[in-house]
Amino acid sequence: MIELMKVKSLLFGLTVALIFFISIPAGLIWLNSALSLSLYTFPIAKAMGFILSLTGFLLFFYCFNLFILLGKGTPVPIEPPNKLVSNKLYKYSRNPIYIGYFMMLFGIAFYFGHLLLFVYALLSIPGIHFYVVSFEEPVLLKRFGKSYTEYYKATPRWL
Repeated sequence: MIELMKVKSLLFGLTVALIFFISIPAGLIWLNSALSLSLYTFPIAKAMGFILSLTGFLLFFYCFNLFILLGKGTPVPIEPPNKLVSNKLYKYSRNPIYIGYFMMLFGIAFYFGHLLLFVYALLSIPGIHFYVVSFEEPVLLKRFGKSYTEYYKATPRWL
């Protein structure tokens, strides 16, 4: 049985996905066209974009499930994990779920071929990095203390 908080987390996650992976890209496609900015339509780029997006989505889905199964929570702030997730993919990177986000954003950019989508994907990297360093890591340190400090020292933030 799905708990009410899991449903809230799922709705929160879907709202974030709707904003960052559908609404903003759609607006940028419109703006790119309105400003007559660069557009390309290479079949290989579309294929690469599809593969990147699908891989990023699968990576996100896998990480989300790790939070549920191992962390006894979700990656969503309203239902955070009760246990530190530091194994599986999290043994190699502290943020594989965000790597999945980057893959999806670059996949969208390659698939649709609009210049502003590439700018958005590129700007997402420092934006998410800033969020992780200034908000997420201090919260995790406060929540998990010494175990997070050890994990932080042993595992790279990205790759």
